[in-house]
Amino acid sequence: MKLSKAPSLLKALLAIALLSSAAAVTSQTSSAWRPATLRGVTVGKSKVPDMIRSWGQPKWSRTSPDEEDEHQVTWTNYEKAGEFPGSTTVVSDARTRLITRINFYPDRLTKDEAIAHFGRNYSITHYAFDTCKDKEEGESIFESPNGPVVNVEYRARGIAISIGYNNMVTKISYVNGPVGPTKSRCGR
Repeated sequence: MKLSKAPSLLKALLAIALLSSAAAVTSQTSSAWRPATLRGVTVGKSKVPDMIRSWGQPKWSRTSPDEEDEHQVTWTNYEKAGEFPGSTTVVSDARTRLITRINFYPDRLTKDEAIAHFGRNYSITHYAFDTCKDKEEGESIFESPNGPVVNVEYRARGIAISIGYNNMVTKISYVNGPVGPTKSRCGR
């Protein structure tokens, strides 16, 4: 079959190829968040006793003051639980003991070193600070195309890497959902 006699077939093949490559790019950048697992501890599924069995006794542990707020949290600190040198803080619900987040603070890690370690299937997401004050759990940031907070995100693995000055990693968060909503809570 000559190519000049098959323009509709070529157009169809080209359209399929373009749609397939666009779908691949979209799946890499807008993956659904999945729970992160760090050294046998899965955020949103594992509880404090599971963490202690896997990681041993922590350096310290503190529970938020007993207030009227029913979402009291406990912060537990480890010095050598992360994948790099640095400290790790595990956040858990004080009542259920369910682990809700793991924050790792590397001693010295660049964005490029983190990407080399975690791989290339990531997206860059910008966040802005939300000025609304409320008692809702989570960080007070929201997705914003021009926001000053930059994260390298591995959403399918539940990992959000915060990038600071000089492309240094300030925090690696292991989560079970978005680190911030897609829109401001202030109604902007």
